[in-house]
Amino acid sequence: MPYGVKHGVKSPGNFTMGDMMGLALSGSAGIIAALVTDYQQSGEASALYTINQWVVQLGSILGFSDIPLWMVVIGMTVLGAASIFYFQPITRQGAFAQGFGLLAVLMTAVPANLAGGLQGINDNLPGLEPAATTREASLQGRLYNAAYSASPAQAILVQDRRGPSKYDVHLTVNFPEGLPADISTLIRRGALRGRLHNEDTDQTWDLFKSSGGTVRQQGNSLVIHAGVPARSQTAQLWVRVEAQGYAIQIESYRASTNNAVEWTVNMQPSSTPLFMQRLNKSYWF
Repeated sequence: MPYGVKHGVKSPGNFTMGDMMGLALSGSAGIIAALVTDYQQSGEASALYTINQWVVQLGSILGFSDIPLWMVVIGMTVLGAASIFYFQPITRQGAFAQGFGLLAVLMTAVPANLAGGLQGINDNLPGLEPAATTREASLQGRLYNAAYSASPAQAILVQDRRGPSKYDVHLTVNFPEGLPADISTLIRRGALRGRLHNEDTDQTWDLFKSSGGTVRQQGNSLVIHAGVPARSQTAQLWVRVEAQGYAIQIESYRASTNNAVEWTVNMQPSSTPLFMQRLNKSYWF
């Protein structure tokens, strides 16, 4: 009998509730298979993290923002089950393929949630005025003094035009039991990840990707020096560090342009696998 001749396919309108439940489960299985593939193979570039950010932003409008990754997975699975009522596959194999393909298209359309590299402390950061030369600084000083003697409002205007430039971040991450492997190996395997986020500007940087910032190991600690672009005198900075053998740590720090940010993060040992911990975290940055 030639391939493609089907037997037992029901006519439209003859599908029972049990048939539809089976098709819905098959569609969900296709979604889950695509989710697992993307989650394991794409690492930080997985579209799940971007979707989690979008869901958190939407949830914050409705009054709740602590939405962990596992809730996004459940929502996507429900979407796969419900999609059969639109695409109306007539076999479970077709429902599975339809669910897998639906998520594959969605994952392709969603941009990767990748952060830029850390800037150096002495860099002229993008979008900010470079430091004035000695002659320019002298001229600005004379203008400031003249404006101050003439009008305090004008003095404030001249001072504000110079504005804050950056926060000098000195971050120390302590690993009490050390790291299980070389840093580059852990980063390549996805067993060591980190993000630095400026809540004021809504910018995020990869702690272990450098565009001038420095990351060095000192014993059981990682010491990171970076310049974070500033829009105001103070801002709330956030850091998230994920390492194999440790609990995911999320902390914040009130930074000021007047003082260097001396920040220490102490990691806590944990036997819970990282992929399980990640599912229980809300990835809003």
